[in-house]
Amino acid sequence: MFLMSTILSLLYLICAICININWINDIACYLGYFLSIYLVLFIALIPGFIFVFMLISLLLRKKEKKTTSTKEEDVTILIPVYNAKKTIKETIESIRKQKYCGNIYVNIIDDGSTDGSLELLKNMKLGPKITLFESDHRGKAYALNEGLQNVKTDYTITVDSDTVLHPLAVRNIMHKLLNSDKKTVATAGCLFAKNAKKSFITKLQEWDYTLGIFGVKLYQGNYNSTLVAQGAFSAYKTKFLKEIGGWKNCVGEDIVLTWEFLSKGYETNFAENAIAFTEVPETLKKLGRQRKRWARGMIEAFKRVKIVTSKDLNFKSKFLMCLNVFFPFMDLALLIFLPLGLIFLAFGNQLLIGWLTLLVILLGILLCLVIDIKRKNMLRKIKCKLEKRSILAFIVYVLLYAFILAPYCLTGYISELINSKKKW
Repeated sequence: MFLMSTILSLLYLICAICININWINDIACYLGYFLSIYLVLFIALIPGFIFVFMLISLLLRKKEKKTTSTKEEDVTILIPVYNAKKTIKETIESIRKQKYCGNIYVNIIDDGSTDGSLELLKNMKLGPKITLFESDHRGKAYALNEGLQNVKTDYTITVDSDTVLHPLAVRNIMHKLLNSDKKTVATAGCLFAKNAKKSFITKLQEWDYTLGIFGVKLYQGNYNSTLVAQGAFSAYKTKFLKEIGGWKNCVGEDIVLTWEFLSKGYETNFAENAIAFTEVPETLKKLGRQRKRWARGMIEAFKRVKIVTSKDLNFKSKFLMCLNVFFPFMDLALLIFLPLGLIFLAFGNQLLIGWLTLLVILLGILLCLVIDIKRKNMLRKIKCKLEKRSILAFIVYVLLYAFILAPYCLTGYISELINSKKKW
């Protein structure tokens, strides 16, 4: 499947280069060859290659073999808490409602909350399987590691304090991890937006989570190389978490953790039917801050994990990691391309925003359609219904979402490259 997807994507890239040569020459008449090649490469050629690779990977995706029910192993859930008074109760209640036969232990680590979260937790009837730990405010990684020290089960799950689990979430994520290859040490859960109807910004993210993030994890999971086992909801084999020393104190602690696993030759995958709902930023300012942090986390992972020289990192994981190298260049190209295209268009010149640009957009829409069909099929199997999504938000998501986030992502990349002060 990987070989076929790569070959077909390369064939597409060769054809696309031939088609775009004249376009490059036409743009060069106005902007020069360097800028014209840069724009076409990172607006049309590379995104098209990635879209086709994802599309073929999803279309050739093999159905998972039916496995006989295995014993539902005991598991410990780590919940780092910092100023989560409004959400933590709902998170705990969702854990209590899990349809899981194994024992579920919960380690809640308060990371020096100042909003009354700790007092709320102390006054709740947590029960014998839930343990509350108090800590000074030192960041999410410290809180997770403190909780990890007290894990006695073979399996660990992380859940954010604003995340609500579907009743089958623990069963499905553990089933995926337990029935995977022995080299698999982490399984990412499937996240959707919990507060999707709060604002137009959250409606945009609803599409991002159900198409972009879901689709990326789905195709990466095909190759046992899910690049982010996100802290909001993922399952791990405790032994290997402790082996690498848990989470590193950095902005993208979950990205770095996952890449460290992969660099040691381990595998990570994705449980598409293990659903959780998480709070997403409700304003553009907060969304930008989050995406800046994610972008910075990716650069942190590149700095900490030497993917080129790593001997244990398998080729598939290395290939998928290398695709991320293009993201900063694509974000910059988008920031240059769209304003220039609109200026040209205002003077009646469709040179930049023409049929070749629409071709890439149509390819992206086709990919979205395939992802959405797979998502709906999965939700039908676990009898989970989601509310209807905004059509206007979808149009903005397809045409402008990447452009809106590009400056924040670029700021994140640059901040990490120049080692500016980190803010959590």
